Amino acid sequence: MNDDNPKTNRSILPVQIREMREKVSAPSGIVRVHESVVASIVRKAACSVEGVSRLAGNSLVNNLADIVGSRKIFDRSITIVMGDNSVKVDIRLVLKYGCNIPGTARNVQEAVSEEIRQITGMKIEAVNVIVADLESEETPETAENEPEGNADGNTVMEITPDTK
Repeated sequence: MNDDNPKTNRSILPVQIREMREKVSAPSGIVRVHESVVASIVRKAACSVEGVSRLAGNSLVNNLADIVGSRKIFDRSITIVMGDNSVKVDIRLVLKYGCNIPGTARNVQEAVSEEIRQITGMKIEAVNVIVADLESEETPETAENEPEGNADGNTVMEITPDTK
């Protein structure tokens, strides 16, 4: 054997070409988005739409869950079905009383779809909006003008006949 030309396991490409090739090639592996990430996106997108009051569910429990950092709220109000590169979403909402329900639901669908597509790059199969309740915004003046309750805590309202 000739020792003038030793064999190596390195590529014979010039250094500049080899470095450029290393920069271009992507690392192998996969990227997966957990459904809790999608649920966070859904929550933020839906709650940003005008006319949406909050996610459906017991507000006291939800507030406590938010304080302690629990993600269980998504189990009650957001359902995520993940495919290979697609997602289907069911979201239960409480809307503000007086809003246009079909219009608000359509705006929620568009906002949620666009946000998921932008952030994750996933295909959206469906965004189903379930309106669970309507919530009126009480002002302090409204609460003062409401009829007083009786000893049982039930509201008492006097109805006087219209005499003309």
